[in-house]
Amino acid sequence: MPNWCYTTYKCVGTPKDIRQLHGVLKYISNRKTSIVQNGFGKFWLGNLVTKLGGNWEDYPCRGEIIDYSLQDKNTLMIWQNTAWAEQEGVRRVIEEKLPGIKVYYQEEEPGCEVYATNSFEHFPDRYFLDSYEEPMYFDDIRDASRCVSEIVGNEVEPNVESIIQALDDYLEEHEDEDTWYSFHEFEEIVD
Repeated sequence: MPNWCYTTYKCVGTPKDIRQLHGVLKYISNRKTSIVQNGFGKFWLGNLVTKLGGNWEDYPCRGEIIDYSLQDKNTLMIWQNTAWAEQEGVRRVIEEKLPGIKVYYQEEEPGCEVYATNSFEHFPDRYFLDSYEEPMYFDDIRDASRCVSEIVGNEVEPNVESIIQALDDYLEEHEDEDTWYSFHEFEEIVD
């Protein structure tokens, strides 16, 4: 069984290509069955690859679409659960078959501690605080430091190592409580 990765695509492009991709997603979501009959559900990534004209066997398609949303005439978001990491092949086939679109992504896979994006411009969150409560995202280390300072009850320096150490110390002091925190920094991947 894979570690699940929460992957978000932000597809930015010409209105014509964005409409076409949105139409493909609507077609897949309105079908009663999978396009490719191989035991996966209709929102399997291989169905998107197939409907775009690609061969799902040529592209890693380990995952499914959770949701999608047209943001404006030039932007479409696609949220996915994927196995271990962002499925680069799906992104590639979208860009190959619809050359007016560039796909930006953000991936979060806590099991292997993979937190990455290919664009801080399109995904400005640089830090992630996971917890037993609501997870929080920060685009500035100072904001993350202030938040963690409130949690631990003393001022924490605005750097990743200090934040992680402060949370580790706090959890050690409160080991009898049902609390947990983990802090992560997103890496920018250049394709």
